[in-house]
Order: sequence, then structure tokens, then C-alpha cells
Amino acid sequence: MNIRQMEYFLAVAEAGNISAAAQKLKISQPPLSTQIRLLEEELGVRLMDRGARRIRLTDAGQLLYRRALSIVDMTESTTRELKELAGGLHGLLSLGTISSCGAVLLDERMPLYHQRYPHISFELWEGNTFELLEKLQRGGIELALVRTPFREDGLECIYLQQEPMVVAAKKEFFQDYPAKTVSLHDLARMPLIYYRRFEHLLNAAFQQLSLTPEAACKNDDARTCLMWARAGLGVALVPQSMVPMMDDGSLCSRVVDDSQLMTQVALVRRKGSYCSAPAKRFWQLFAGDPEWDKGPEGMEESMEDPQEESGHSTK
Repeated sequence: MNIRQMEYFLAVAEAGNISAAAQKLKISQPPLSTQIRLLEEELGVRLMDRGARRIRLTDAGQLLYRRALSIVDMTESTTRELKELAGGLHGLLSLGTISSCGAVLLDERMPLYHQRYPHISFELWEGNTFELLEKLQRGGIELALVRTPFREDGLECIYLQQEPMVVAAKKEFFQDYPAKTVSLHDLARMPLIYYRRFEHLLNAAFQQLSLTPEAACKNDDARTCLMWARAGLGVALVPQSMVPMMDDGSLCSRVVDDSQLMTQVALVRRKGSYCSAPAKRFWQLFAGDPEWDKGPEGMEESMEDPQEESGHSTK
């Protein structure tokens, strides 16, 4: 079993049939079919049930699919890191980001980093916090900007400044709320639009006051919340830094006056993982380390085992 066979297997599994996979891989169907058959013979299991129109993975195929994703991701990142090691700070940083951290990512840090290291390019992977943490654990990305709450197990974390949650909506929703803040009692009377990962946090805060939130819409992205609010369909509950990114001037906002409804962006990496020079410099920048802008002459030092460095988990 080799990397190419796993790439072929992943292509067939994701495309659902040999023909579409062959087109994606830019090869003909017979050699692709042969490689899948040889892989099954080598492993001694059937990986796919071949239907008339669509291929379905067997239990063994589903197990191999999960493993192959990790192996191919790791192979690609290792190849990239070895090239960086040979070429200094002319590299690629694979970074995961959530949609609601754009204001953090594009503040003064990114312009500073780009100015200091103009030859480092970025490969951004966007998703929700849990998707990015899974990809981080598989080795598909080196660093991720995610948002609390999440489990810290196996992670090093740099926590940025706490920010409150706000509600944003058309001004008519706030006619009875002239103050700059709203309470949980106020929120209980509003048609809330929020994303699911905050549902447990929100319900816990309401239950302490024997209140029940009115969910006008639950979804998986802060941008969706604000789009629905702009359409006048309810009141979006989002992190404060998200509103300026998406507001076209049609929304009003109020800070939620409750210490439980606070959130933070965190830059995270796996404990004990290899840290490429571009990733190390990015990490140091967010940590406020004065060594973050060392030049290529510091490459040997930058390749130290991250377990030997002082970790961060500050809030």
C-alpha cells in the first residue's frame, strides 16, 4: 500500500464512481480500477460495494478512508515542511480560521507579519472550531484560530482578549431598548438567531434565571446570523468583533450585559508537533514574543522541538 494508491482510493470514495474519479485524477479508468483492485487484494478485504451507478464504502472502506485522509494530509505537510527547512523562510503556512475571527486575523498582526516575511504564502482552511481542531489533530494544518468554548486537551493555546456577545438587528427590534446594553431578561423577549455551538452556553445562562430563549433560527455560522438579521428576520447573537465585518449600515447592536456570555479567539497548535519556521514566527507574533521577527539566520533555532519551548495557555 502506497501513498498514490491511497490518493486514488480517496478520489474514488469522494467522487462515488470510477469515471468521475478518473476525470479528477486525469487518468483513464482501467488503471484506476486496477489500483483499487490491487489494494483490496493486498489488504484482503473488500473496500467498496460497486453498484450500477454509485460505489459505496464497506465498513473496511470507511475505516481506510478515515486513516487515508490523515496519512495523505500528513504526507503533504511533511513534504512542505522539508522544503521549508531547505529553503528558509520562503514557505507556506497552512492556517485554519473561523469566519468570526477576520477582525483578529487582519488587524495589525497580519500586515506586520507580511511586511517582515513577504515570501511566506498562506493556505487558509475555513471552517467551524470543531472542524478545524479535527484537521489540526490530523496534521492537515499547523495552526488554527478558533473560538471558545472548546476542549484544550492536547493543545497549546494563546488566548486573545475576551469580548462580549452582542445582539444585532434592524433598529425596530430595539425600539424598547434605548440603552447600549441588554440583559438576559431582554434577550428572552427577542427572536434570537444564533449558531449552534453557543446553544449550550446560552441555555445555561438562561436556565439560571428560569428563562427560555426564543430561537428564531439556529445555524452554523455567525455570517448567516447577521445576514438573517439584515433581512429583518430576528436578532443575531454574535461576538462583538463580528458585527463591523458584516454590517452594511442597516443594523443596530447592543452589548449583552452578562459575564457568562463572553468569548475569546485563541491561536492553537498540537502539543509536541513539529513547528515549521513560518508557523513558529506566526505563533511568536501572537504570543508577543520579541523574537518573532528574527530573520533566516535564526533558522536552526526555529527548528527546536516545541516541547522544549515555553508553552502558552493564558487567558
